[in-house]
Amino acid sequence: MELQHYLKVVKRYWWIPALLIVVICTAAYVYTNKYVKPVYQASTDLIVNKTESTVAGQQVIDQNSINTNLMLINTYKQIIKSPSVMKTVADKHPELGMTASQISEKVAVNTMKDAQIITLVAKADSYETAVQIVGGVSNAFRGSVTELMKLNNITVLTEPDPLAAPGPINSSHTVLYIFSFLLAALLGLGIAFLVDYLDDKIRTEDDLESELGITMLATIGKIKQKDLAQGKLRTAIPFARENAVRGKQELRPAEEQR
Repeated sequence: MELQHYLKVVKRYWWIPALLIVVICTAAYVYTNKYVKPVYQASTDLIVNKTESTVAGQQVIDQNSINTNLMLINTYKQIIKSPSVMKTVADKHPELGMTASQISEKVAVNTMKDAQIITLVAKADSYETAVQIVGGVSNAFRGSVTELMKLNNITVLTEPDPLAAPGPINSSHTVLYIFSFLLAALLGLGIAFLVDYLDDKIRTEDDLESELGITMLATIGKIKQKDLAQGKLRTAIPFARENAVRGKQELRPAEEQR
């Protein structure tokens, strides 16, 4: 019974979630196409190496050097994001038109556990700007390590291709559209059930029986005035007259036979 009631509510107020779906999904489409700026990404991989030593004229892997490099990665992450490195990038690349703090906000440093690789990721309004940022940070970082720590154990593993033309990383808005659709549908259903809960009108026979707790024996349908004017329905008085006339006609042959 409850399920039937829910279905009736959805059937009665279906236009509420439908309207919200149209409005919210349209708003999401307009927002993503007019107000969301495209974001481009460029990245470079740096490897912390110099882990080989020479024994008897042959190069061998030094485990102690590997462990030292792994421990240095956390220090290198802090150096990359330091104000001095970002200021160096801002000073050497005035064409970016950014301050050190603005460049720092556009750069992310990613590392993997037990790996000697540091990945620098830059996001900007254009791919060319992202390439300049990540390249400038990489050069400034390596120069800072050499100057401050007297080490030269960082090598560029991969660099972004400046001639490439990748698309923006935020061009797909499918997830946002799906979320907007689900949000609108749930919100619309919630409003529909709230309206039904606040509505105390008796609309159907089931509503009357549930409110009064009695069984209904008959109903009187609503007659429209235009149906009466067109002769589609007969009122009670003409209907009674027709029955009386019909009854007399059926009895007359029997009286004539007497």
